[in-house]
Amino acid sequence: MHRSSDDVIGAPIGEAPESSGHVGCCRASTPLLSYSSPMDGVTRSRLVDVLRQALERSDAVDAAWEGGSAAFDAADRLSDVDAVAVVADDAVEATFAQVESALNSLSPVTLRHDVAATAGYAQKFYRLRDAGEFLVVDFVVLRRSDPLLFREIELHGRGRTWFDRRGILVESRLDAASDMAQARARVPALASAFAMFQHLVTKERLRGRAVDALMFYQSMTLRPLAEALRLLHCPQRRVFGLRYLARDLPAEACAELEALAFVRDLDDLAGKHERARRWFDRCVERLLASGPGSGLPDAGVNDVAEAARQA
Repeated sequence: MHRSSDDVIGAPIGEAPESSGHVGCCRASTPLLSYSSPMDGVTRSRLVDVLRQALERSDAVDAAWEGGSAAFDAADRLSDVDAVAVVADDAVEATFAQVESALNSLSPVTLRHDVAATAGYAQKFYRLRDAGEFLVVDFVVLRRSDPLLFREIELHGRGRTWFDRRGILVESRLDAASDMAQARARVPALASAFAMFQHLVTKERLRGRAVDALMFYQSMTLRPLAEALRLLHCPQRRVFGLRYLARDLPAEACAELEALAFVRDLDDLAGKHERARRWFDRCVERLLASGPGSGLPDAGVNDVAEAARQA
């Protein structure tokens, strides 16, 4: 999956942290928008039209579509625009230049971020002066000769096709048997890593190092817990970690994870860490006994809920 604006800041679950690329310089002398700026200039529909028309004017662009929240019918007033294009191998930079020129004609581009070290695609983000804080453009370019990425419905939804000159935008699905085998194979490593590294949370808490303890709690406890819950409830989306939980997990499980995630102080951390460990252990027991996709352990969620009420 390509990196979204959130992923550029924090590496996705299950992947090693990596360079997110360099932040480009401001593309115009216009001051950057304040983070309190209203979204009262460029509209989402107008921005999509400009992107689509710019890509459609180029003979080097085979196909283009909108992904992200739009592919899940979940776009709202805070959503960015995720655009993907398949282009001739020698037209990658020219396509970025054409899109940037079109964006500047709509509203000055005040900031561009180039994502480095991507495999199989190139990616840039754009912020426009008159589009507000949230209406950012996330633009991905695929070369014609490379594999067609980001089309698996289970992972990326159903992208909204803008045009398809070569009939290449066919719907794709994960190989169910292969994906389930990978999910099963993930369980022992997930369980052993969790068991090995919980002491990091505890020792930093005992040392009184709150930031260190919270960092390890997020990375070594909550993120693996979210993965275990996903393996049980939606194994095909196990790699999304703590993102899209409201879309992927039952409301009760989301509420309990949220309760565990917000820690008041080190004493609160001690109790929530223990509850998270117990919940994870129950998930692993279920995974080993019944396998991925077997459903969340009801007792685990209810026990955590009861503990939260008593806290």
